Amino acid sequence: MLENHEQMSCLVAELDGKVVGTVFLKQHQTHDMSKPVTFITALIVDDQHRGQGIGRRLLDEAERWGAVRHSSQLHVSIARESSFSSKPFYERCGFVSAGYHLSKIVQG
Repeated sequence: MLENHEQMSCLVAELDGKVVGTVFLKQHQTHDMSKPVTFITALIVDDQHRGQGIGRRLLDEAERWGAVRHSSQLHVSIARESSFSSKPFYERCGFVSAGYHLSKIVQG
């Protein structure tokens, strides 16, 4: 489904024919950006395979994917409390905290 999509991708890590991890990517550019950025919308590694470098390799491939599409940065949001434990992992992979993430519930 995303094979030919220019601005979105799903990269998969396999071990012995079994999917053990995946990263979902979306490229985005607004009128005030000179280059697009790549957002990591999800990074998932099977619990039994964590700590084996799979997440880091998926991030390396995500960076290559963004570079080919001229992204200036990779972004990831860990705004949910359930994701706070992943912050040290991203920092070990070279990510730095920048700014604040603000949100508002849409009233409908």
